Amino acid sequence: MTPDACLGITQSASDARWDHISASLNAHDTDRYTAGLQEHFADMPLPIARILASRGISAIEVETLIDPRLRDLLPDPSRFKDMDKAVARIADSVEAGDAIGIFGDYDVDGASAAALFVNVMRALHIETFVHIPDRFKEGYGPNANALTRLQEKGASLLLTVDCGISAHAPLAAVADSGMDVIVIDHHIAGPELPRAHSVINPNRLDEDGRYGHLCAAGVCFIVLVGVLRALRQRGFFEDRKAPDLLQQLDLVALATVCDVVPLTDLNRAFVAQGLKIMANRHNHGLARLADVAGMNSAPNPYALGFLIGPRINAAGRIGVSELGVKLLSCQREDEAIGLAARLDEMNKERRSIEDDIRAHAMDRASAQSDNHVLVVGDEAWHEGVIGIVAGRLKDRFAKPACVIAFSPDGLGKGSARSIPGFAIGNAIIAAHQMGLLEGGGGHDMAAGFSIMKDKLAAFQAFMNQRLLDDLKGEIPKVSHKVSALLSVAGCQPEVSDWLDKLGPFGSGNPEPRFVLPDCRIKNIRLVGDAGAHVSCRLDDGSGTALNAIAFQAGGAPIGQLLQQAADGRYLHILGKLRRDRYRGGRAMQIEIEDVATPALAFGRS
Repeated sequence: MTPDACLGITQSASDARWDHISASLNAHDTDRYTAGLQEHFADMPLPIARILASRGISAIEVETLIDPRLRDLLPDPSRFKDMDKAVARIADSVEAGDAIGIFGDYDVDGASAAALFVNVMRALHIETFVHIPDRFKEGYGPNANALTRLQEKGASLLLTVDCGISAHAPLAAVADSGMDVIVIDHHIAGPELPRAHSVINPNRLDEDGRYGHLCAAGVCFIVLVGVLRALRQRGFFEDRKAPDLLQQLDLVALATVCDVVPLTDLNRAFVAQGLKIMANRHNHGLARLADVAGMNSAPNPYALGFLIGPRINAAGRIGVSELGVKLLSCQREDEAIGLAARLDEMNKERRSIEDDIRAHAMDRASAQSDNHVLVVGDEAWHEGVIGIVAGRLKDRFAKPACVIAFSPDGLGKGSARSIPGFAIGNAIIAAHQMGLLEGGGGHDMAAGFSIMKDKLAAFQAFMNQRLLDDLKGEIPKVSHKVSALLSVAGCQPEVSDWLDKLGPFGSGNPEPRFVLPDCRIKNIRLVGDAGAHVSCRLDDGSGTALNAIAFQAGGAPIGQLLQQAADGRYLHILGKLRRDRYRGGRAMQIEIEDVATPALAFGRS
C-alpha cells in the first residue's frame, strides 16, 4: 500500500509527489530516541533530534557522524590492484631525483589531483611538468602529442590523473617508446585496461568496488600515502623531513565535493578534515579565490560546490585549462591574487554563455515529452558549458539529459547527467560498443561522449530503451523526500548549525528537506541576470517573515506559482534551510526547491 503523501501533495508545481522519508522506528521508539539525543546533546534542536531519531541513529552514531576520523577510515593502499607496483616506481623516481610528468583532466577534480602531486613532489624536491588539455583543441583524456611533449621537457615517468582509463591508443604509443606511464583514475573501466606500467583505479572490474565512490584526488591521496610509506621504509627521510600530506586535504575536499561523489565513509572524512585545513588558508590560491568569490564564512560544502568550484571549472570551460592547477599549486601571494582575478572574470563569461544556451535547450527539451532521455544539440552551442546545461535540464524535467555541441563537420561533443537508478556512464559505454558513439564514458550520474550528427536519432532511441530496460519499464514519478515540517519561527540558526555538523551532505547522506506549510508570499521579485531567480518572503503567522530564494525558477512553473500567489493565497513551500549569507549574522532563509497549493494537489480543484 502506498503511504500517504506529505500534506496530500501528489502533484506539485514541478509535477512531483512529496513523501515523508520512511522512518526506521515506530512512533514510540522515535520519541524515545529523540529524548535520548536531546539529553546527550543539550544544544540539539528538536527538529534535528526527530530527524535523526526517525532514522534510528543513536547518540554514539551521531558522535561518529559529526566527527569522521581519517585514521579509522583510510584503507591500506596495498589493497588496490597495481598499487605496490606503482608506488615502487614513483618512489624510484623520487630517490633518483628524476622529473615527473603529469597529465590531468580540466575539471576541479583533475586540477586538484594534479596540484596534489605537484605540491607533494615539490616538498620532495622533485620537478614536475603538468599538462592539462585544451578542451576544444585536444578534447578529453591523454593524447600522444601531449605525452611526448612531457617526455621532451625531461620527465622520466608519466602520470595520468583523473583520466587515462580509456586512452588505449595514446598510452600504447607511449609504451612502445619505452616510457613508463602510471594511470590513476576513477572512471568506470572497461574489460580491457590500457597498456601502462600500472593502473590504479578503484573502478577496475577486478576491484571489489568498496572504494569506487572516490574521486580522482582521493585516489591520488591514497597513492601518495603509499609513496611516502615506501620512502620511509627505504630510509629516505632519515636526514630530511617528510611532507605533511594532511595539509593537502583541502584539495581532496574540494575535489570530492565538486565531483559530486557520495559523501559517505572515507569521502566524508576527506571533506570534514579538508575543510578544517582550508580554514587555515595556507593554500594561497584557494584563499585568494575564496576572497574574490565573496566567501564570508568558514569553508563549507556549499562554498566549495557553488563558489570555489565553478570558478576553477571556468578555466577549462573557456579554454585556459591550466589555470586551475596553477592556482592550486602556486606559492606566491601576488601570483595567487592575479590567477584568482582571472578565474573570477572567466566565470562571469561562462555564466553569460550558459544562460543563453540554457534558454534554447529548455525550449527544445520541452518538446520532447515522449522521450525518457532528453537529447538536444546545436552547432551554435559552446562545448564548455554543456555539462552545466545538461544538469539544468535534468533538474527541470526530472529526466536524464544529454546536451551536445556540434562542430560544422557533424562531430558533436556531448555531456550527460542522470537521475537515480539509471547508470548513465554504463549506458554511454554500451552505446559506444554498439557503434552509436565515437567514444565516451563516465559515472553513474554523469558522462561525456562524442557522436556524429547522423547517429543522433539512433542514439536517442537506444538511450530511451536502455532506461526502460534498466528501470524494468517503470518510469518513477519524481518524489521529493521530506524530512520534517517546520514553521517560519522554527527556522532558527541553531537548526542550521546542527545541519552543518551533520554535513557534508550528498549521496548516501541526503541533506534534510523541510516543508513550511501554509505560507503567504510577500515582497516577490525576480533577481539575477534576466530575472533567472525568484526572491520573496514567507509568512505563516508564527514569527517574522523569512527570506526565500528559488534559483533558476524565473519563468519555470515554480516561479509562476509563486508569482500567482502574491495576491495573498497560501502555498506549501519545500526547500533547504540556509544561512542568509548576504545578510550575515543570525539571518536565515529557505532555498525553495518546490511549491504546492494547500489541501489539494497543484492543478486540481
